[in-house]
Amino acid sequence: MDFFQQYFIEPIWDRTGYNPVNTIVYGLIALAAAYLMYKILKKEKVHIDQKFVLSVIPFILLGSTMRSIVDAADRGSMGAHRDALFGLLGAVQDSHIYDYGYLTVTPGIYVVIGLLTFFSILVANRLKKPLLAPAFGLALWVPHLIFLLPLMTYWTYGLLVLVLAFIGGLAGYFYLVHVKVRPFSSLVVFAHALDGAATYVTISIWNKFEPACTQMRHCYGEQHVVSAGVGELGNTLFAPIGGYFLFFAIKLIFSAIAAQVTEKDAKGQERDFIILLLIIFGLAPGVRDILTLMTGA
Repeated sequence: MDFFQQYFIEPIWDRTGYNPVNTIVYGLIALAAAYLMYKILKKEKVHIDQKFVLSVIPFILLGSTMRSIVDAADRGSMGAHRDALFGLLGAVQDSHIYDYGYLTVTPGIYVVIGLLTFFSILVANRLKKPLLAPAFGLALWVPHLIFLLPLMTYWTYGLLVLVLAFIGGLAGYFYLVHVKVRPFSSLVVFAHALDGAATYVTISIWNKFEPACTQMRHCYGEQHVVSAGVGELGNTLFAPIGGYFLFFAIKLIFSAIAAQVTEKDAKGQERDFIILLLIIFGLAPGVRDILTLMTGA
């Protein structure tokens, strides 16, 4: 119990996030869950292709946006804008649905969104209406995004993240075309470019120039073990432009290689399912980070 408390419970409530132990355990659980879901989807005769991958993206956006709302609620940003959207933000805050807790932060929110996505796909498949699942995901995501709009202040930083992500995604597109694999897998590169760019802009640029950090000490840090190590190394290599530029660059390189290897070595539905997993691992934290940055939560 002491071991579980130290490595799994305390990091949640101390807001420290990750350590080597829970990182490995969460990773193994995620892979096991993905494998089980893949087998069930195959048994249910759900066709896993490019359309299937795209149909899951609204749920990824939903989970990341919900996580950003939790950040905003936890810091009191939503309470400070209670009257926004005709008082809707105040009602959301008072509902306590988005209070910081086991089901609203990692790993709980991944479980909640994963199960919601999984059962939505199964129901849509049983009804023989495959577009029902992404439509349901979009219907849930759009209101959550609207909740955050009144809180968005740092549009310049958000735009910079998107520019870097699109440059990275475009570079990935041309690289994958050059090595003669499907351009569709450049979505993997874009997803990880977004994650890397959001981390780079937030820690290396926002922290350095934004008065909220330099004067009021509301600064951001990296919670993931490997990413933090890369950032520390980058501080010695890319000090003038910010240490986390190395993280952004590594994200681009490894995501492009991962997409290429998957396209070359995997076949059919298995290939597209792996592509989906690669997209999730980049897009989920990337969207959460850019939204949290733009709201200053």
